[in-house]
Amino acid sequence: MDEYPKEPPADVPPEHHERARELQVELFVLEARLESANFEDEEAYRRAINERETELDELRTGD
Repeated sequence: MDEYPKEPPADVPPEHHERARELQVELFVLEARLESANFEDEEAYRRAINERETELDELRTGD
């Protein structure tokens, strides 16, 4: 697992830094939970991670 994020991603415009940080923290927590999740919950965590990664990518590209 990556280290706890301290700064927003450098490739996210400043106006989206707050949301990007929120997403980074959510991803950090979800990835940690996925590591210890039982089989039934793994897919839900993967889906949630995918949704947040997609939103973070959209902040980067401005879509």
